[in-house]
Amino acid sequence: MTDSQEIILFTAINDEDLAEILISELLEAQLIVSGTIFPDVRVMYLWDGKLQADSEFKLLLKTKEVNYAAVEEHILKKHPYQFPEIIKINAQFGTDSFKKFVTDRSKKT
Repeated sequence: MTDSQEIILFTAINDEDLAEILISELLEAQLIVSGTIFPDVRVMYLWDGKLQADSEFKLLLKTKEVNYAAVEEHILKKHPYQFPEIIKINAQFGTDSFKKFVTDRSKKT
């Protein structure tokens, strides 16, 4: 099978209900194939010069490169953070059957 341009996206959000809503909306729009929520992840960062430590839900989203711009737009529009994290990793999903699954369920543009 040819390279299907798979990507994995990470974002984080501080509310589990909002995490589920965000993933549900992306799935219904056929912009992602699946989403995983990792609970109670600790994040540390500097904000206004002060060290912060918070608990968040880390989201892992599987999709194709062709959908990236729409996924990013959706996250930025719906996310409660001033500067939401969006990390994009180019990936190669292993088996041909899973690659076909991703292709079949990705929005056609």
